[in-house]
Amino acid sequence: MTSLRTRAGWAALALLLVLGPPAWAQPSGLTLDAALALLPSSPGWQKADLDYQSAADALAAAQAAAGLQVSAGGSVDSSATLAGSGGRSGTSAKLSVSASATVLPWAPADAGIANAEANLAIAARNRDSARKTLMLTLVQQYFAARLAATTASNAAAAADQAQAELAADRAKRLGGQLSAAGLAQAEASSAAAQAALAQARTSLDLARRALFATLGQSVSGAQLTTPPPQASGPAGSLAALVSTALPKRDDVQVAKLRLAQAERTLATASAQRWIPSASLNLGVAGSDSNGSQAGLGVSAALDLQKGVLSGTASYPVAGSGDAVGTQLTVGASLSIPLDAPSSNATVISARTSLQSARAALEATRQTAELDIRQRYGSWQGAEATLAADQASEAAAKQSLATAQARQAAGLATALDVGSAQVAYRQAQRALASDENALYLALLQLRNALGELQLPPRGSS
Repeated sequence: MTSLRTRAGWAALALLLVLGPPAWAQPSGLTLDAALALLPSSPGWQKADLDYQSAADALAAAQAAAGLQVSAGGSVDSSATLAGSGGRSGTSAKLSVSASATVLPWAPADAGIANAEANLAIAARNRDSARKTLMLTLVQQYFAARLAATTASNAAAAADQAQAELAADRAKRLGGQLSAAGLAQAEASSAAAQAALAQARTSLDLARRALFATLGQSVSGAQLTTPPPQASGPAGSLAALVSTALPKRDDVQVAKLRLAQAERTLATASAQRWIPSASLNLGVAGSDSNGSQAGLGVSAALDLQKGVLSGTASYPVAGSGDAVGTQLTVGASLSIPLDAPSSNATVISARTSLQSARAALEATRQTAELDIRQRYGSWQGAEATLAADQASEAAAKQSLATAQARQAAGLATALDVGSAQVAYRQAQRALASDENALYLALLQLRNALGELQLPPRGSS
């Protein structure tokens, strides 16, 4: 029976090796592209979309405020005769419909629309900038979590090596070949390796939690399977890159939009300062013998300062007599602003805001140029560091091969090979860190140059 079970176990193992582990036993992987595809559903991405939608709603509200407005209403008037006054008493009521719309080009409502349109354009740039920042954060966290996994694996190997060396040192101590101080040093090294392993595992857990928090997803054990892609850097001199990149950057474009907005605000304030407060009124209505409205009445009014044309139609439903005539009403008013401290202050404030916007644009350009130069230098430094650590990794690999050859020849122990393996893994980890840094430096440089592309699902 035992032999039969053994043969069945070996058969099952052979079948598993042929077919591979079952699907439920295979760890799921998360590629970088898959993580980027999840970004549009993340909280940070949705906030950027909502900020843009808020600006779009504000524009729609400004456009609606300048459009046709219609309202309906009614009024009731009641009068009573006082003793000895010789008056009359009665009740009258009428229904009315009113409409208004902005019709003149200098109306404040049109200025509000132009301002809302500028805010929407700024919001679009800010949304794209926020998305790019979120993308860079995700990529950085993705590779940081991968590197943390490598660090934890190396720490585990180093802890095993330290434990093996401690066991060997204890055997030497029992044989009288090692002093107590030497054993204490080995124990301290083993304890330090265990502490480093615990710290590495904690760092790995935090790195993965940060990644999935950015995605707005629950933390999972998915393996991060994408290494840093190989990408080429920008061509051309640094001076050429700076000159072509400045107009493409989101922050420079936002500063230009704010400058144009400040120029329009000043122009509007200056024009509004001298536009007179004037209105024209025209009304036609049927009237009875007492001069009260007795039929359909229509009136129109034009406010020249606000640029609003309004009209009202009313009809009496109670208390009016028969119409005996038609009443025409024409009116006009004009008020010229000779001394308007409030309007003057508005113009002064708008002029100051324009100066501030110009200074902000210049400061933004200077900051942008420094950012490009800094990112360019970081990219070149990352390339140099990678080249240096590639040589170190090759040397560590050769040292491992030498230790293995010496072990095969009986000139080295397994502990020597283990130490070489730990050193080689550390060199590989340093090389992986350099590859991460180089790719991130290139992405940040592309972003500084205004060339960073968003994930396909994120573009709109």
